[in-house]
Amino acid sequence: MIVYHFGPHSADELTLYFDLVGAEAMLAALKALATAGQDAASEELHATRLHETSAAAARIVLARSPEDAMVKSDSSVRLSMADETVDYAVIKLREFLASGDFSPAEFAAFVREGRKYDTQVYFCVLDPATAARAAA
Repeated sequence: MIVYHFGPHSADELTLYFDLVGAEAMLAALKALATAGQDAASEELHATRLHETSAAAARIVLARSPEDAMVKSDSSVRLSMADETVDYAVIKLREFLASGDFSPAEFAAFVREGRKYDTQVYFCVLDPATAARAAA
């Protein structure tokens, strides 16, 4: 399972929560993206987006790009990543699958149109409370 939400400290913060299955799915998508022959390649993952008081089915779209950029909509988030960011995500997910933890949680900063500051993205372990909120 992959769960994401913007906040809680800032609208310029995105946290992605992973269980083992979600981490394996994200890792497979990133590997496919890294080996795709075209720069316009993208991969799509099913996720759950947490809102203040509810949860909804959503998508995470991963794409290659010359720079790290993010596009947010009501039902999805698109992460366009440079090759080195894709490589770093693969490393972080492999370490999580081996150790069961993301340390440090910080992943990368993404440009988001209309925002004064870059959006910081964090990878975190899906804890039972967050999983329960996502299933509700």
